[in-house]
Amino acid sequence: MAAVETTQYDLAFDPNDVGPDSVVECWISQGPRAGDSAFDPQPGDQVTAGDDEGAPLPARVIRREANRVWVQLDLTRAVRAVV
Repeated sequence: MAAVETTQYDLAFDPNDVGPDSVVECWISQGPRAGDSAFDPQPGDQVTAGDDEGAPLPARVIRREANRVWVQLDLTRAVRAVV
């Protein structure tokens, strides 16, 4: 049996928590890269965010406080990728 890659995105988010400005709070410790000591997202960084339901979405880090990261999802790029 082949190994399956489980880290498909950098940060996990709850779709119910996405604001009208496409900003959502994520916790590094609850994401797929929680054990990756080299993962250090900073404001301005491009990351991917996912919710285990759909394809990962591109996002930009807009704020960080220790373990909490706020990202703005790029929904326009996600829609274009589907079309």
